[in-house]
Amino acid sequence: MPVMDGFEATRQIRAFERSNDITPATIIALTGLGSAEAQEEAFVSGIDLFLTKPIKLDKLTKSLNEIREGNLQQA
Repeated sequence: MPVMDGFEATRQIRAFERSNDITPATIIALTGLGSAEAQEEAFVSGIDLFLTKPIKLDKLTKSLNEIREGNLQQA
């Protein structure tokens, strides 16, 4: 993103949700950054699910089904 990265965008979305008493949206990060530090920053910023590229279709399908069913498990 030219103005901010996904972590900052997530922080701003979460702040907006809190200040407006809005139910939090599920935010998924799909990134090429596979480091433990990137994953930690993602979760600290408010990202719900951190996936790295390349991703297998079965893993993506499983994750989306967990979200839909309300059973999301962070890795």
